Amino acid sequence: MNTHLTVSIVAADAGEALAKAASLPSQVTLVEYRLDMMARVDVARLARETPIPAIFTCRPTWEGGHFGGTEADRLALLREALATGHWVDVEMATLEAHPALTDAGRVIASKHDFQGMLDDWEGLAARAWALGAKVVKLVGTAHTPDDVLPPLAWLARARGPAIAIAMGPAGVATRLLAPRFSQAFLTFAALDRATAPGQVSVWDWIERYGFQQTATADPLLVALTPEPIPWPRIEALRREASARFADRNPWVLPIPAEEMTPGLARALTLAGVMG
Repeated sequence: MNTHLTVSIVAADAGEALAKAASLPSQVTLVEYRLDMMARVDVARLARETPIPAIFTCRPTWEGGHFGGTEADRLALLREALATGHWVDVEMATLEAHPALTDAGRVIASKHDFQGMLDDWEGLAARAWALGAKVVKLVGTAHTPDDVLPPLAWLARARGPAIAIAMGPAGVATRLLAPRFSQAFLTFAALDRATAPGQVSVWDWIERYGFQQTATADPLLVALTPEPIPWPRIEALRREASARFADRNPWVLPIPAEEMTPGLARALTLAGVMG
């Protein structure tokens, strides 16, 4: 399965959201429309006119979102979105309270922890699959480089399409390494406004980090760097790698991290990083 490069869009209404979606580079194959962050929501127009397949998300405040209406209103929007045939991100707690939602369409079951890392990745995933989710999305918040290991270790073992993220600066590696995992459904990027801590710009993802190169590199090499990333040094390392592995397809991926920790080292191994 090829990992989708996905951009999450924040806009006031459908017209602005569609204009932003139309501006995305061709490498973006999925777009997320944040309904909870729109002043005026028009699901039908978004579904009809979106230039690429979509995820509809209407996140409640109790799971880090911005929807200010009633739960009944939010559920009505979710059901309308599910009827479009596009993907819909629904919180696991919502699915447990309304299990029939998974019968209505293409559900991404999600669980977020904005304080730290989730405790039981395998158990949460099993619950989500049991609810009938087509894709499982588990998201924690990283505080150290070691925190990238739980999501990527789960992603390496996932039994179906999955999204595994550690939010925050310490978790950027989970976003950058996702294309290396066969079950990784997507990795997110930002257009003009990040919708979660640690998202990188879509243009940086493509032009600097190398989304496509990271996915196919043989070998993939990683350079731990300070912030801001010293791009001239990264380009020099890439030239050196091309010369050293002239008969292969090398790529050097910078990862902002102050030190190599045991958890990060294990995560890099799982991602097939050579060194």
